[in-house]
Amino acid sequence: MALETPLLFLAAIILIAGAALAKIAGNYKFPYPIPLILAGLLLGQWIPTEGLIDLIGLDFIAQLTLATVLFYAGLTMNIRELAASAKLILLLSTLGVLATALVAGVTILAVFPAVGLYVALLIGSILTPTDPAALFSVLESGGVRVKKKLSSILEGEAVFNDATAVILVLTVFVAGVVPELEQTAGAMLTGFVLSIGLGVIVGLGVAFAIGKIILMTKDDTNVTIMTALTPILAYGIGEAITGFGQATVGLGIHPGILAAVFAGIFMANPRRLGLDPLPRVSMRTTTKNVSFAFEIVIFLLMGLTVNTEFILTTPYILPLGIGIAALVIFVARPAIVFAITMLDRSISMKERLFLSWAGVKGVASAALAAIAVAVITNPAYTVPDQATLGQTISSLVFIVLMVSLLLQGLTTPFLAERLNLIEEEDIFEEISTQRNATRHALLSLVDEYTERRVEASLYKRLKAELEEEIFTLEDNLRKMAAEKRARLLEVTAREQILQQKLSYYEQEYEKGRLRESVYADQKAALEDDLNSLHMVKRQIEEGK
Repeated sequence: MALETPLLFLAAIILIAGAALAKIAGNYKFPYPIPLILAGLLLGQWIPTEGLIDLIGLDFIAQLTLATVLFYAGLTMNIRELAASAKLILLLSTLGVLATALVAGVTILAVFPAVGLYVALLIGSILTPTDPAALFSVLESGGVRVKKKLSSILEGEAVFNDATAVILVLTVFVAGVVPELEQTAGAMLTGFVLSIGLGVIVGLGVAFAIGKIILMTKDDTNVTIMTALTPILAYGIGEAITGFGQATVGLGIHPGILAAVFAGIFMANPRRLGLDPLPRVSMRTTTKNVSFAFEIVIFLLMGLTVNTEFILTTPYILPLGIGIAALVIFVARPAIVFAITMLDRSISMKERLFLSWAGVKGVASAALAAIAVAVITNPAYTVPDQATLGQTISSLVFIVLMVSLLLQGLTTPFLAERLNLIEEEDIFEEISTQRNATRHALLSLVDEYTERRVEASLYKRLKAELEEEIFTLEDNLRKMAAEKRARLLEVTAREQILQQKLSYYEQEYEKGRLRESVYADQKAALEDDLNSLHMVKRQIEEGK
């Protein structure tokens, strides 16, 4: 008890501080994982980490993080927009993942052959997932709205390439590194395919069962609890099959991640399961908060557990990490994106360039590294030089993540504007029109039902769908209106400050206390700033 109480207190402080840091980062248009990782590094200087990670269970938290984050991604995925780019997303999340893993892995092996083929490919596959959450947080904080087609491609790619990378790491490359998990090439391939198929089946079953329970209870508290538990349940059932597969047919099967992804996708589209509409707004809000809390923890723990002394004192680690980052960012990602989109005439050269640069690394790579290292350093396995190998993997992933977040995360908004890939229409007007159209459709449906041209069960289902859609659109409008008011208040306050400065300079000049040249310079500078603010204010009022 003496150890548990301080640990719980520390966890609460870490979550609160992490949320505050992420908020501050968003306000300054900065990728929020960076201050969280740096805070973890500083925390590691004050807290003894020896034995702490075993107590916390970093790999367990990493698994929960992946399951929750990918469930949320599936829950918020727009199926219609996804279908428009399905072929491209499928290629990026399969061939793209394999090609990136091979390019990075072969390079690592060529530079540092002592690690071995499987370790090199393991590191390469850990670095294949992308993190649109970190990228879009920077874009949104800067008021940059990328074209729908590009954002849907990045979101869809991230969901499925994250899941593919997890299965690839756990069923193929970790098994190649750990002698006790060694399998034949055929068994690895079979395990990989079964992981995908069983993941879809388990996700469908969990989504149907939880959806039924939510519709039966129709209570806000139960909706929150059931939604928060769904990714954990889907992942847990999927990974329970792992033990069964190894015990019966000797296969490494890991369908948990895809089970969480497809549970989210099916719950966002309950009609495909024959269910009535589910409360999507409540489910998404709950999952967003839970997944964000896990992200805070995983990034803080990544900073807390990284061995900076190992990075700085081991000659090859830092240059190799920077070299891998450069290779993945400047060579592997662009080559793969351009190769896959070469025959797609709907993708312009500017869009290819943006997609090449927007592959920011983040939470999936951090969590996947933690899981892989936990398996490799397990005392039950006879992996040669376990501790050093684990530190090498963690350090290289840490370096690549920091380079990617700093380089790509900070420059992608500028690139989107430079390439003119911003959504140009008035967002507020667009959503208002959608809301009004949905209201009109609802009134027409009521009239049809009143005149008995629509049966009661169908009317009830369609009415619930339209009301849910109206609620979602109105919620977005309220948020946008609040953001607009806040921006206008800030600009107005800044105008008042500049006006006060200008008034002071005028008074001092009229009293003869200020030279004319100084007054003229200060007045010109302040008037320029005021004109800039007037322009910004006009753009905000016009909804730009």
